[in-house]
Order: sequence, then C-alpha cells, then structure tokens
Amino acid sequence: MLFAGGLFMTVDENRCLNHLHHEVGCNHCVSHCPGHALKVEQHRICLDRDRCLGCGLCFADCPTEVFRSDQWQETTIIDEVKRQGAAVTQFFCGYNDAPFRLQGDREKGAVQVPTCLSSISKGGWFEIGLLTAVELRFEKCCQCPMKDSLKRLKLAVETAMEWIAACGRSCEFSYVHKAETVTKRKQLKAAPTGLKVTSRRDLFLYLFQQGKQAARQVWEKEALPHARRCKKPGTGSCLPSWQIRLEESYRSHFQEGGSPAYWPSIVKEDSCVNCGLCSDNCPVQALQVKVEGGKAQHIFTPGLCLDCRLCFLFCPTKSITRDRQPNAHPFAPQVILEKEAAPCRRCGQYTFPGSGPLCYWCRHEPSEEDLLSDAWKHLFRQEAGKVYPSRARAVL
Repeated sequence: MLFAGGLFMTVDENRCLNHLHHEVGCNHCVSHCPGHALKVEQHRICLDRDRCLGCGLCFADCPTEVFRSDQWQETTIIDEVKRQGAAVTQFFCGYNDAPFRLQGDREKGAVQVPTCLSSISKGGWFEIGLLTAVELRFEKCCQCPMKDSLKRLKLAVETAMEWIAACGRSCEFSYVHKAETVTKRKQLKAAPTGLKVTSRRDLFLYLFQQGKQAARQVWEKEALPHARRCKKPGTGSCLPSWQIRLEESYRSHFQEGGSPAYWPSIVKEDSCVNCGLCSDNCPVQALQVKVEGGKAQHIFTPGLCLDCRLCFLFCPTKSITRDRQPNAHPFAPQVILEKEAAPCRRCGQYTFPGSGPLCYWCRHEPSEEDLLSDAWKHLFRQEAGKVYPSRARAVL
C-alpha cells in the first residue's frame, strides 16, 4: 500500500485548527485514526509514522486538509473513471489481493485505490457518482485492521448521495460484501432528511467540552482594542481541495427538481455589536462582514462552511445561533444581518450606533488608571514574594 507506515504523507500543521486557534479542542483526526498514530501536543498535530496503518482516512476526514501526499491525490481516481467511461464501476482498496473476480464483471469498470476506500472525500464520491454507478467491494474488510474506518466511508458516501439527489440527478451506490455472490449487495438510498447524514457536529467531539471554555477565556483576557485586526496566518486558505472542487461541480450539475440538502446555517440576533470576531476567526471566510454606504452586511456562504462553529464560540454577546437547514443554493452568499453602521469615535472601526459611539473593543478597553493599578499590583506581588515571602502570603 502506498501510504504504509505513513510514507509519503505530509502534515501541514499551519492548517490545523488547534494551531490557528489555541485550545479550540478539535480532536477529530485523533479520535478517528484506526492506528492511533495521531496526537495533539502543544496545539500541534503530530504523526507517529511507525503506528500509521496507511488507510488515508485523515486525508478525507480533516476539515482543513492538514494531511496530504505528494505522491497521490483523489483527482487521479476521478480521471480514471472518466477514462474508462463505464456505466458501472467497481472500487477496491489497496489491500484487496483478488479484485475483479465476480462473474459478468468484465463489462464493468474497475478502480483499485492505493489506500483504504475511506481516503476518498465526500466531494470525491460526489464527482464519481455523477459519472458512474458505484459498487464498493468490502469482501476483504472484515479482517482488515482498518475496518473501523468503514463508518466514515459510509458517511462520506451517503453525504455525496444526498448532494447528488439535491442536484436533481440520479445516483446508484451499492456495497458488495462477498465476492462469490451478489445476494449480499445492499442498495443505498439517499436519506430523506439529511440531518444524520451530513451533520458535521461529530467532527468536533471536544469542541463544546473544551473549546467553549477556552474561547471565553481568550476573549475575556485578550479583548483589547484593535484585536480583531490581527488575523491568524493562513486565514481564508484552509478550505480543502475537494470542497473547492465541489462548488464548481455542484453549480455545473445542478438542475431543479431535487430535494434540497442540509447545509450549515447561521442566524444573527440584533444583540450583535459588529465586533468582527466571528468573521476574523472563520478559517475559510465563509462568514464575512462588509461595510458599504453606511451599512454593515454580514454575509454567509453555507457551501464553504466547515461547520467548525468557531463563530459561535468566539461571539462575546452570544448573538449567533447555528443549525443545519435545507438549502437549494448553498454556494450563493446570503445576507444574514444588515444594519446601519457608524465609525467608532476613538478607533474608526465600524460599529452599530445603538451600542454607543464606541465600538465593542474601545468600550471594553481598560482605563489608564486600571492598567497602572494592575501593573503596580503585579510588581508588588513579585517584590513581596521575593523579599518578604511570609508577608506576601498574608497580603495575598
């Protein structure tokens, strides 16, 4: 297998949400790695190549595409399906040592992926399903050390099927569990609701347990003037390649008549103060704030959203409500809030007049007296602890 032992795998930690936003608590790749080869240390993702099973699940599973390979990418599979041009195409993993053995299969196309089939993303299956009927061969999976990754594979396939159905297209995916017969074939159907199929809340199992408290500490400690101007390195460049391709493919193949799929949605309340934390911390700029003609527009594009919920966690006024709703045009920018805006009297940043002449950051800026008082207390405690330890304990 191409990625056995983690060979040829590259890790771009600068795309990791734990690196971009310290203590955000994204533990998705670690919790789903079947070989337990991934761990997060000091807000950085680490790969233990000796433990890596080479399944490639992290390729498709990471919402910001931290893991890649210079030797292979899933677009080669899509190109091969186009080249074969078969009505039905079978897909085999790299561990399958006896593919293409079913009677009557000579007329079908066949693709053997060098990794586990779980390495193909939702967007990849979407593109493949538009080209051919798909048979996924699982007869070698029952004894495979990476069999647990089949759950993620099925989630990706069912999500792709929902997207295809939403485009008004027909699709056919089937599972083949035994090579000697076709009676064990399971015909899949697109989920009618989509909530369980496309929900990405499981991508961030620790997001609300750890991230919520950590995010609150961040804005309480660092809510300084102009803090929202300091964007993280790499902001706006974390969209995975399959999701970039998905927009073009979704737009070009969409036709009326399908049931809208479920996509992330955002509702902003009037309590929003236009502080900018939500848009500045969005890893892919799916949420943006624009000011034109004295009005501030908060614009959201569901199809670009990673569903990381950072906007919800960082909002200091709790003005954001997240959900998933049917959307027939997920890649069309949507105005979710529009209000009159005026420049802050102190820093010039735009704010909503109803909240006063100062923006959120300037209103929460500590006074010079408070800053001097805090500095004096800090120096006093250091000096007291060094010279008069017993007295310092009594004072503190």
